Amino acid sequence: MPVEAYCRLHGRFADRLSSRMPLEAEPKVGRRPANRGCPLPQYLKIALLAAAILIALCMRSDAQEALSAAAIEDRIIGHAFQGRKGILSVSLQYGTDGAVTMRSPLGTGTGRWTLSGDQLCVKMETGLKKVNECLTFTRQTDGVYRASNGLRLTPVE
Repeated sequence: MPVEAYCRLHGRFADRLSSRMPLEAEPKVGRRPANRGCPLPQYLKIALLAAAILIALCMRSDAQEALSAAAIEDRIIGHAFQGRKGILSVSLQYGTDGAVTMRSPLGTGTGRWTLSGDQLCVKMETGLKKVNECLTFTRQTDGVYRASNGLRLTPVE
């Protein structure tokens, strides 16, 4: 099923398969046409560019694997981080004893963490926002860790 794309610039169909295309528009054998085809409309160029960017972003996020339970214990537990999510900035410490402390300009909070498979489950018991969530982590190319809730953790040490 040929797709007909009429080129307003050249006054012909770009697919060269349409029966409605005038014969004089056929290129002569042995000569390269001055114009190899009709330019794409602006809206089509923008749509193709947006699709390419979207695919590139999806591939980048899929290429990063979540940390395993052993990697979480090695790289997250026992370390201090500066966390950022949107405009919120917090200091986080995941202690080796199962305690988690959080400090932000709005207040402090404490809680407990446990490992469940390849997830770090955090239950904040005190503070402004009491959460109970399990997180996965991926390591970014710049050494920052991204949690599954969108929090970016930069190692302080």
